[in-house]
Amino acid sequence: MKNIKLAFLNIRKNIKNEKELKSAFIISIVGMMLNNAAFLFLWYYFGKVVGELNGWRAEDIFGLYAFSTTAYGVINAFLAGIYNLPTYISTATLDRYLLTPKNILLKVATSKMSTSAFGDLLYGILCFVIFIILRHLNIYQILLSLFLMILVSIIFYSFSVICMTLSFYMMDGKNVSEGFYGMFLSTSLYHGGAFIGILRFVFVFIVPALLVGVIPCELVNNFTLDKLLIMIIFSIFWLVVSILFFNKSLKKYESNNLFGFGN
Repeated sequence: MKNIKLAFLNIRKNIKNEKELKSAFIISIVGMMLNNAAFLFLWYYFGKVVGELNGWRAEDIFGLYAFSTTAYGVINAFLAGIYNLPTYISTATLDRYLLTPKNILLKVATSKMSTSAFGDLLYGILCFVIFIILRHLNIYQILLSLFLMILVSIIFYSFSVICMTLSFYMMDGKNVSEGFYGMFLSTSLYHGGAFIGILRFVFVFIVPALLVGVIPCELVNNFTLDKLLIMIIFSIFWLVVSILFFNKSLKKYESNNLFGFGN
């Protein structure tokens, strides 16, 4: 509970700092929403031209972006510090997070926030509203969607931690971590009808990109118990793995800073 309390204090401090530059705060939010809109309408009109593809209709793209950008927005808005982990490791800035007995992963994650991610969060909510209207979702489907968004956010955070933790194992780990994370993120935004066979297996069970957007959207449209169990089991699995992997990898950390803690 003390660790959670500290995390909320850090988040509140980050929000307060970002709000000081109100114009930049608003511009970054609006800019990110416009950037996302370009990709969404590209896939939407692709769906319109191609027609139904492996059960996916054009309006399902709004559901895909509702889940994926909401998860991205939540994690990057409040826990963006995890994406600085490769830099913290290479510059020995991680030293300062090792000086207190508090949860190190939580301290690192809440050390920074991304203003533009609030644009992703608002954009994801807007896409969800449009998805509800276009797909005529009932109250049970809406409640299921909200539950799935929690699971999706857990998976997104967990795999992000794994990607960034890879930096403990190489000299210039930032490029590798960001490259692996980029593959995960970009795949989560692709048209769901494009993934079949071995490709679908890989991006569900090995790299959980489809669990972030595609599978939740399909689950809302056509509920099956096996897909729901996959979402629940894998959200727990990836969270546990990410924490264990981070704690084990932390033991390999050796500060290269000779003049104090961090820069």
